[in-house]
Amino acid sequence: MKPITDLHAHLLPGFDDGAKSVDISLEMARQAAGSGVGRMVCTPHCSTADPRLAERAGQIRRAVAQMNEQLSRREIPLTLFPGMELLCGKNLPAVLGHKEALTLAGSCYLLIEFPFSERLSDIEWAAEQVRLAGLVPVLAHPERYTAVQRDPYCLGDWFDSGYILQLDQDSILGNFGRHAARTAYWALDHGFAHAVSSDAHSIHTRAPDFQPVEELLSRRYSPAYAGLLLRRNPGRIVENRPVVAAG
Repeated sequence: MKPITDLHAHLLPGFDDGAKSVDISLEMARQAAGSGVGRMVCTPHCSTADPRLAERAGQIRRAVAQMNEQLSRREIPLTLFPGMELLCGKNLPAVLGHKEALTLAGSCYLLIEFPFSERLSDIEWAAEQVRLAGLVPVLAHPERYTAVQRDPYCLGDWFDSGYILQLDQDSILGNFGRHAARTAYWALDHGFAHAVSSDAHSIHTRAPDFQPVEELLSRRYSPAYAGLLLRRNPGRIVENRPVVAAG
């Protein structure tokens, strides 16, 4: 069986509201590897409003290389890749034009996020800017946005438009409330999700342990669907290959 690939995790120490120390990062890595994760993309919070975004991207690359050395020395079977979770603002076209954003593992896929109260039109505008730049937009946790919860049918439109829809495992497990859970299951029921990621921030709450969500997805849907969301599609994204639709 292929290992799980986690496309969205805040494991790098000291970058954001995720891991606060190298020790916590290492414990998160052990936890992830113990639940079947073989590859993880480190995606610190970043913003198009950051005038030093290119410098931050370089810092992320260096931190990933350093953490991979730490994992190798401790024989933790997990490989990290650089990326970022990019908060999109009106200067997104300039950021994309200057190639300041880090894609997922150097692929053509860019993970983007928005304030949870963002309008659907603004999300769609940003996704189209990403596509115009020759990249594929990966929408981080769309089930958590208020506008999507009010109108989940937009997920079908975005799926048909070629946007990659990445659900958070804690939404599926009910840890982000009933509205996020209901919207996540609507996407899953209709086959409109491409990947499920940890969005891990710590070793306790929002942890990179995939066993509960893999068991739930396998039981409620099928092992094949769970494999598509946790292993096959995320792996293809890291390998810069096209994703596969459910069905």
